[in-house]
Amino acid sequence: MNLLINGESHSLDISPEATFGEVMLAVNRLKSSPGVGLINVRLNGEDITGADWSRFSTLVVAGIEALEVQTGQKSALARELLDSVEDFTGRLISELGRAAEAYRQGDRERASQIYVRALDGVQLLSHTTGMIERNLGFDASTIRFGGRPSTEQLRKLAPMIDDMMSAQQKEDWVLLADLIEYELVPQFEDHQKVLKLWREAVDANA
Repeated sequence: MNLLINGESHSLDISPEATFGEVMLAVNRLKSSPGVGLINVRLNGEDITGADWSRFSTLVVAGIEALEVQTGQKSALARELLDSVEDFTGRLISELGRAAEAYRQGDRERASQIYVRALDGVQLLSHTTGMIERNLGFDASTIRFGGRPSTEQLRKLAPMIDDMMSAQQKEDWVLLADLIEYELVPQFEDHQKVLKLWREAVDANA
């Protein structure tokens, strides 16, 4: 199959039945060098760099129309992203607090505007955190938080969002405010702590 690596065309000798995961392992071997890794991946025109790649588990070479990757120094990228994401997480926590307060005050129009912006921020944060995890240069699951692998802490978001969407559909604004303030905000405060642990590990390995 053909792919673009850093803008240059390359041919990958691999079976048409090979899975997407096997393709990415082959790409890593093709461009492997100390400290260098994949910093951007586009699959069939979609940027999947920080996405959950498990949804491509059944994708084979025959279903890959276009694959573009960029490589770079993993530790440098991780440090740069950690700096921006730590700051962004703090601003997101403040935004979520404002949304909860507006719902409690009965100002649903203003609350909804803030809430929608915050959800966009949640998606961006999830995407970027996945990108950081792939470029740390070490297995992030070896870092413990609350007695468990730090990566597990970052997987708790989906059920919270489901509960919030349910409260929104029922127009239970008090419950939605409670979920934001007492579930989602503490989750992102813990997220900040995990990012700090990752930053310390990156600096220690530099």
